[in-house]
Amino acid sequence: MSSYKSTARLSTPHPSKTSTVQSTTASLSTTLESHPAEAKWYAKNYGIGPRKQVKQLTNQNIDAFKYRKLGFRVGGSGYPVEGMEYGEANSLLVACGPRLSMYGGSKVGLSSEFVRRLDGKKEKEVNLFGDQSGNGNDDEGGGKLEDIKPDRQFSTGGHLTTAVSHRSDRRLVAVGTEGGTVRLCDTNSRATLRTFSSSKKDGGGDRKSIRDVCWMRDGKRVVSGGDDGVVRVWNVASETDAEFNLIGHGDSVRCVGVVSFKAETDASKQGLEAENAFQSDWSQLLVSGSYDHTIRTWNISETVQGERCTSVMNHGDPVQALLILSPVENSFALEKTKTTKFDNIPLIVSAGGTTLKVWNPLTGTCVGSYATKHAKTITSLCFLDMVDDSGEDSATPQRKRHIITGGLDGLLRIHSATLEDIVSGSLPFLHGMQFNDPISALSLSKDMSRLAIGFTNGAIMVHRRRKFPNKPAKRREPKPGTYSYFMRGGHERTHDPDDYLLPQQKRKKLSEYDKLLRKFRYGDALDKVLESRNPPSVIAVIEELGKRCGLTQALSNRDEESLESILAFTTRFIDNPQYTSHLIGVVHIIIDIYGFAVGQSAIVDELFTKLKVKVGTECTVQKNLLRLLGQIDFVMANADGS
Repeated sequence: MSSYKSTARLSTPHPSKTSTVQSTTASLSTTLESHPAEAKWYAKNYGIGPRKQVKQLTNQNIDAFKYRKLGFRVGGSGYPVEGMEYGEANSLLVACGPRLSMYGGSKVGLSSEFVRRLDGKKEKEVNLFGDQSGNGNDDEGGGKLEDIKPDRQFSTGGHLTTAVSHRSDRRLVAVGTEGGTVRLCDTNSRATLRTFSSSKKDGGGDRKSIRDVCWMRDGKRVVSGGDDGVVRVWNVASETDAEFNLIGHGDSVRCVGVVSFKAETDASKQGLEAENAFQSDWSQLLVSGSYDHTIRTWNISETVQGERCTSVMNHGDPVQALLILSPVENSFALEKTKTTKFDNIPLIVSAGGTTLKVWNPLTGTCVGSYATKHAKTITSLCFLDMVDDSGEDSATPQRKRHIITGGLDGLLRIHSATLEDIVSGSLPFLHGMQFNDPISALSLSKDMSRLAIGFTNGAIMVHRRRKFPNKPAKRREPKPGTYSYFMRGGHERTHDPDDYLLPQQKRKKLSEYDKLLRKFRYGDALDKVLESRNPPSVIAVIEELGKRCGLTQALSNRDEESLESILAFTTRFIDNPQYTSHLIGVVHIIIDIYGFAVGQSAIVDELFTKLKVKVGTECTVQKNLLRLLGQIDFVMANADGS
């Protein structure tokens, strides 16, 4: 197409190098050794490493504070995991297959099977809501792939999902699809609020697949890149054409990102004595990586006129993933022993082939090129940046800045990414792990407590970092010569051995649903007691709501998700003689309120169908019992007459 610029016409053309592809077995030779301290840290905290080593290091740990590992398959249809991202309350969003799946979250709480399994509750427990739980095939790590249903699913109009990105407030999520559309969905209601679609007038786009999406810092614009080679910026406020169509790549755009940094104002640069002379404003650049071997930076500021591409960086191989390293000063307030010229500058890491390259996006220069221990293409990157204050290996907290890579060879590799290592020209290999299937996606939660690994066969492994017990507060001894030292022991209660001590009864704490009932929040109280999964407590709350004439209020104004829980419970226990009298009244109210909504939700319709079948079966049983009772009465009457 005329709008494309081929690789030969780029401002800094470089011929791509064809490297010799080694076998996976060759990369796993005995010469590849992990850093002893880091290998021990990852094995104990995340369970990453050889199974024998992990078991040996964690054998003495208390079970409640061990790391957790959970393997499951998304959907069971065999679609590859295209993208993952952690959202609100460590909920996991997975782009795999024709729907966007969400696991966990604050709204589902302990009712989520994903949360319970990750917390280590592996025993087979009775599911009060009628769902069946079981185990699947062996996973890559030697465990079991659980059959876990997603807590929420977002529709994509039948197109396969290819990318996902959360907004900073975690209320909206952007989803890219193979149909060339970007959908904006509400995380609470799961409704699609906006649908952006490419068209031919936008520079050659013909509804080709979207490969990556991300949000701008202000949360008002979404960036997308796809197989048509065009980077588009969409305005959330309008559903019209793209606000910017950034044309320049000669092949499919595989990854996009936003680089944010603080730029000094003109007043501070000129040294003016103004009130805001030392203020700084946030500036941002768009970054895109393509199969044409290049990374481009774009300036979409309103003050820019003409060409918006500020720099073109040649990786030398098709760019598969990008990673943005935040400046050191903005991460943690730890005292640094060394300073470098990149301390206050965000850096970009590009993955293409089996090499990593670090770039300065402000100048477009290559900081360094680093060979990895991968034998096949690197497909995904994530960045671990945290302070280890466990105090096991060192008395002082240690800063960890590590780049985690996953490739088609099934290898997970961890590299040190401190600025000192980058400047010195090496990213030291620290630790790794091998899986049987190719890795297609990686994601780390914001608090660095969970690492999710996605595979091309639709399987996901979640490693949760171990928890540390709360350290008891040390009791300070009073300083000699002070009043506290003089009065020490004066408040100790002593008694005569012959005294009779009355036991002090502790006040029983109210349950959450009891507190909500006292506040007349009937709907919230019913939702909270349903989360407890205790049938007697649920029936007790329903009975209390009936006495207060608040049952109708508690069942009103419900969406599909909140109505599903009460319908599932009712369907499960309506044939229980202990609960039948209460649940019949609940069903009458639900039918009166939501009878018109039948046919609008497949999940609710399925539950109503199950309820109808169960009630019909119970009525048939009651008729048979009445017939049997009549026969018994006839026999007894004949016996008395004779």
